[in-house]
Amino acid sequence: MNEMPVTPTEDQPKKNNTPIIIAVVVVVLLCCCCAVVAGGWFFGDSIVQSLGI
Repeated sequence: MNEMPVTPTEDQPKKNNTPIIIAVVVVVLLCCCCAVVAGGWFFGDSIVQSLGI
């Protein structure tokens, strides 16, 4: 009764893992960018004053 071919079942884990890896990388990059932007917003004035600019 099971007439599923063998090749799609072998390809599914590879296709399922790559979007997860891409999503993790995108989330990490977004977090880094948000951290830099937030640091500039909240600590930008103090950083500029400490540098004496």
